[in-house]
Amino acid sequence: MHWTRRVTSISALALLGPWAAAGQTVRSPAVAEQIAAEAVLTAMNAEMERARALRLVSLADDVYFIQYALDDTENFSVRASLGAIVSRARTRMRVPRIDVRVGSYEFDNTNYVYSDFFARRGFIGQAPLDDDRFALRVYFWLATDRVFKGAMAAIARKRAALKNVTQREDLPDFSRAEPVVLIEPPRREDVSEDEWTRLVRGLSAVFARYPAVVRSQVRFESIQATAYLMNTEGTVARYPEILHFFEFRGEGRAPDGMHVRDADVIEALRIGDLPSPDELERRVDETARRIQNLAAASLGEPYAGPVLFEDAAAPQLFAQLLGENLGLTRRPVSQPGRSADFRESELAARLGARVLPEWMDVVDDPTLTEWDGRPLVGHYRLDLEGVEPEPVQVVEKGLLKAFLLTRQPVRNFTRSNGRARLPGRYGANTPKFSNLIVKARETVEPQQLRRKLLELCEQRGKPYGLVVRRLDFPSSASPEEIHRRSQRRRQQGGARLFSPPIAVYRLYPDGREELVRGLEFRRVSSRLLRDIVAASSEEHVFQFLGSNAPLSLIGAGGYIVPMSVVAPSVLVEDMELAPVERDWPKPPVVPPPPRETVH
Repeated sequence: MHWTRRVTSISALALLGPWAAAGQTVRSPAVAEQIAAEAVLTAMNAEMERARALRLVSLADDVYFIQYALDDTENFSVRASLGAIVSRARTRMRVPRIDVRVGSYEFDNTNYVYSDFFARRGFIGQAPLDDDRFALRVYFWLATDRVFKGAMAAIARKRAALKNVTQREDLPDFSRAEPVVLIEPPRREDVSEDEWTRLVRGLSAVFARYPAVVRSQVRFESIQATAYLMNTEGTVARYPEILHFFEFRGEGRAPDGMHVRDADVIEALRIGDLPSPDELERRVDETARRIQNLAAASLGEPYAGPVLFEDAAAPQLFAQLLGENLGLTRRPVSQPGRSADFRESELAARLGARVLPEWMDVVDDPTLTEWDGRPLVGHYRLDLEGVEPEPVQVVEKGLLKAFLLTRQPVRNFTRSNGRARLPGRYGANTPKFSNLIVKARETVEPQQLRRKLLELCEQRGKPYGLVVRRLDFPSSASPEEIHRRSQRRRQQGGARLFSPPIAVYRLYPDGREELVRGLEFRRVSSRLLRDIVAASSEEHVFQFLGSNAPLSLIGAGGYIVPMSVVAPSVLVEDMELAPVERDWPKPPVVPPPPRETVH
């Protein structure tokens, strides 16, 4: 499941031979009848069959695979701040994704540093909104022409680059997949614009109760789409995709000028699964109160020792260190003397190795729709490449057993398991987890876990331990801050970005807690998961909107996918935290307006 937020001539193309010679797709009478009844599917099918024999007269590469996808999306969004509406909009658009591959499954125009550059030439704007079959066919005709020409240019450049490359992994560029037929009726849910606007306005006014909050926003967005997909292997799909979400975010300023922030996002695949207005107000109030308390908290000190991850922080930890490393992609063919911007998974070479304690297991299961009565948003029916996802046992008894894969073959794996959830780079898609379920077979009660933390601190002569209850993930930072942190990480040896803690507490031997601010983790990698020494019997569900942006930055990344993590609280034996290294701006010269004016 995924969401998004000039005419050329075809005279350069030669249609060689009869259509049947190109391998016309054979469809059952029932499927053919359903296609004929739908304008979008009819246009896709007609132009796909015409395009199967595309070939440039001067070059020898034939089309071997075509896929048309289109998201027919209706979007309503409303945003407010301090009790006032900032924006409100309803939009409708049809966003296409067209994939034309030339060559063969073994060698094609993708997996090359300039694959995306040539593919971008194929975008000719959004598809027609009306179900006019001729207009839709003309659109797919022209778009296919451009994408095909880009594919031919890419494969020629790729061959030229390979002549000067000494080593290349001997893997096919694309894997075969069984065709899928999934034709469901479109579905729309009633979303009262005025009702949701009033609710968002009222929720945003909650932030005005807290003087330390200087900037805030509440946003509601409803995305209702019908997804279409068809390819030359025989897959044909039409199915509804619906997502509703609230986003609360705010920023405060401590007396020393440090900015503190927090955010919360609530997602649902059905409008009825969203919390009640009273529950939403409580969640907004919690977010604002955390910001107020952070602004008044004392600065954290350098710390090296055991850290307890409770509540949301536990699944947030697993989402970043395990979930984001389970997807495998391939290093693309690059130009001689130029390295590609590519970051390999930290777990890529650790298949069969221990990545968690032997008493922990992890499965990624997109077929789950709920957990302990709570709806899970990571459920989906079909990935971007037309593959039905399947449950995957990724960790068993602490050992890494499998990865999340797309149709791009990687070392030791040539078959997709349906995890192509986001458009990626270099002509490939990005694998993402769905419902990541972390299970501990040896557990203790939450209070015992805290006592274990204090015992470890006593053994090391530390006056307190640290308890983290919330990380800044997905990140509510500004793009500029993410950029600064990325640069600092590269200077420190290329360490992977990891979210700083938002709610971090000192836990003293007498049970007293003290909130601190301004700390960030140092030298964090997936290897620290092996240092988990205990887990709680209590499990936490954390759901978020993932993207290709660093730390799934809120509001960035273009495409988004809902994802879920279920995990227990965990105690990590050793971690290092240090104060954030940054100069903070001075507060505004003029004080804020009196809050009596806020209604």
